[in-house]
Amino acid sequence: MIKSMTGYGGSRQITNQREYSVDIRSVNHRYLEINLRIPKEFIKFESEIKNLVSTYISRGKVDVYINFKSFSEKDYRITPNLGLLKQYLEAINVVRQNFAEIQDDFSLSTFIKLPDALIIENQELDSDIIKNELLCCVEDAVKSLDNMRRTEGENLKKDILKRIEKIKEIITTIEQFSVSLVENYREKLYKRVSEYFDLKNIDENRLMLEITLFADKSDITEELVRLKSHINQFVECIEKGGVVGKKLDFIVQEMNREANTIGAKSTIYEISNSVVSLKDELEKIREQVQNIE
Repeated sequence: MIKSMTGYGGSRQITNQREYSVDIRSVNHRYLEINLRIPKEFIKFESEIKNLVSTYISRGKVDVYINFKSFSEKDYRITPNLGLLKQYLEAINVVRQNFAEIQDDFSLSTFIKLPDALIIENQELDSDIIKNELLCCVEDAVKSLDNMRRTEGENLKKDILKRIEKIKEIITTIEQFSVSLVENYREKLYKRVSEYFDLKNIDENRLMLEITLFADKSDITEELVRLKSHINQFVECIEKGGVVGKKLDFIVQEMNREANTIGAKSTIYEISNSVVSLKDELEKIREQVQNIE
């Protein structure tokens, strides 16, 4: 099974007294990178959340967003910060004495809204219950993300295999033209020489040497053999599935290297034109492969 590195998954769970909302998105990345955007009361669960996500995802940049609401009086303890409030009040009275001309509309509701006027503490008594409920919601979201990555991965696989078939057709075309390459060169060489010299006075061995050098220089047999071998490895790898993105990317680079060599050796328009089409398909495959896990 091939997986894409791009996807989204979400989950929302409501218990009797709590509401959890988890959104996870992932994009392509060289390694696995998990970033958490979570309420501070969940920081103690960070390692468990990352371990859970990594059991489903091996590669990609993953952003996890968690929102939490609690309606349980057991989850929080709120106490007034009396020491701080007294200092606030002393400072307010000093302001009143120095600015008596300004109307005073200061109220208790305004007073308790001052920064850190109330201390909100999480209760550890229910932390196991909260952790289990949270991880359950995270797992649902990451499963949803994983399903989307699998579906996208299968679509990528279908598209890539279609392009591989096109590449095979292009290679067949190149092979057909390469067979007559030397013969065509020999005919052109004799024709060109006959335009300027009498063939009877030409050293036949010298012409044969020239044709032999050309045949050796323009021979693309090895490149075609290696290119077809790379294609077989590529297809075998993508059919096997798993975390194969990096390996596929490496094979495409090798295929591109062979295409460049064939293009450099090409002396006829038909092969050069086929190499352009070959490189175009390889570039499209490379873009798709870079999104595979």
